[in-house]
Amino acid sequence: MDIDLDTALQAAVNILRDSAESGCMPSGEPLPGRATELHREAARHLEELRHELAVLAQLRQAPRD
Repeated sequence: MDIDLDTALQAAVNILRDSAESGCMPSGEPLPGRATELHREAARHLEELRHELAVLAQLRQAPRD
């Protein structure tokens, strides 16, 4: 299965956010200690990275005069 970077990052963000919202890992195990906040912050950071990469991709495609 071929997957692009944007799709992979979005999938990771979704899993991290789901875990933070539910307080559990995808396996159903509870998140220990401050892991909920770590998941929330990691999702935010990856979403920012996704946005920055999209902007860079647009700049690379912009015609140059």
